[in-house]
Amino acid sequence: MGRMYSLLVQSRCEIILLPDSMKLLSFMAKSPQTPLSRTARLLDLVPYLSSHQGIELLTLAQDFDVSQSQMIADLTTLWMCGLPGYTPLELMDLSFDSGFVTIHNAETLARPRTLNDEESIALLLGLDLVIESLPQERTDLKTSAMELVGKLSARTSIPAKLSAIPAMPGSVRSLIESALLKKSALKIVYHSSYSDTISTRLVVPLELRVEGGHEYVWALCHSAHATRVFRLDRIQSAEVAPLPSAQPMDVAHAQGAMIPYTIRIHSRPREVMERFSLDKDSLDQDLQLTSYSREWIRRSVLASAGSVEIVGPDDLAQEVAAAARAILKEYIGK
Repeated sequence: MGRMYSLLVQSRCEIILLPDSMKLLSFMAKSPQTPLSRTARLLDLVPYLSSHQGIELLTLAQDFDVSQSQMIADLTTLWMCGLPGYTPLELMDLSFDSGFVTIHNAETLARPRTLNDEESIALLLGLDLVIESLPQERTDLKTSAMELVGKLSARTSIPAKLSAIPAMPGSVRSLIESALLKKSALKIVYHSSYSDTISTRLVVPLELRVEGGHEYVWALCHSAHATRVFRLDRIQSAEVAPLPSAQPMDVAHAQGAMIPYTIRIHSRPREVMERFSLDKDSLDQDLQLTSYSREWIRRSVLASAGSVEIVGPDDLAQEVAAAARAILKEYIGK
C-alpha cells in the first residue's frame, strides 16, 4: 500500500514509524510485554475490530489474552494512529466508553497481517498432524486440510515440504476412540518398556488420560485378567476383536494385585528417591513399598547398580540376584 502509519508505542515515550506491510514476530501480546509484541497486537486489533464491530470490551481483552486495563490502553493508543496529516479526518475513530468497541476510518489496515515463516511453520505442522490423525473415511476433512496446506505453502518462503510425524497412526487412535464409545474389544500389539517385550493383548478401553505429557489408555486387559494402563505411542497396531465368551470382568474387581516389597538403600539416595518415587524423611532404614509390576521392581533394582538392595520377598530377591549374576557373567566371560 506504500503508506506510513505513525504508531505511538507507550514505552520510553518513543514514536516508531512502521510501514503497513511490515511483518512482526507474534500474533498476540505475550508476557512479559515488549514494544514489538505490543505493536503486533495493535496491528492485529484493527482488522479484528473491523470484523467484530460492537464487541464487548471484556471479551476483546480475553480474546487477546490481556487485562481489561491493558486493552483500554491499547485502544487509547489506536486513537492516536492514522494517515499523515493526523487530523480527525485521517485518524482512526474508536468508541468504547459504553463497554462495547467500534472502529471507523481504519480501512487501510482492515486486512490481517501476513503470517511470517515461524507462524506458517507452526500451522503447517499442526495441519499435517491433523491430516494424519483423521479417520480414513473422513476424506472431506482431509481434502479441506490439504487445501489449507496448499494455500499456506504458496505464501511462505519455505522450500521443503514440512511433515510432522505423529506419535501413533491416526487409524490406531480412531479405533481406540471408537472402542471407548462402543465398549468393544481390541487386539493390540504393545511394546512394554518395563520388560522390553512386545506382546499381543485383548483389551476393552475404558478411559483416555494425559499424564506427564503422554497419552494413556486405561483398559480391561483380558490377557492379564486385570486393568492395565497402556501408553498410546507404544501401541504398534490395533484391530477390532470379539470379546471372549466368558463372563466380562467387573471393573471394580479387575485391579491388578499390588506386590509388596522391601528395599534397603546403600548409596545415591537422591537418585533412588527419584527412581522409586520416594517421599521419605529418613532413608536409613528398610522401606516398605508396593508396585503393580514385578518386572518393574526387578529392572529398577538392577538399574540402581548396587545402590539398592531388595530385602524381600525372598523369591524376588533371588530373581534379582540371578539376573545380576547373568549380567556379570557376560562381562567376565564364561
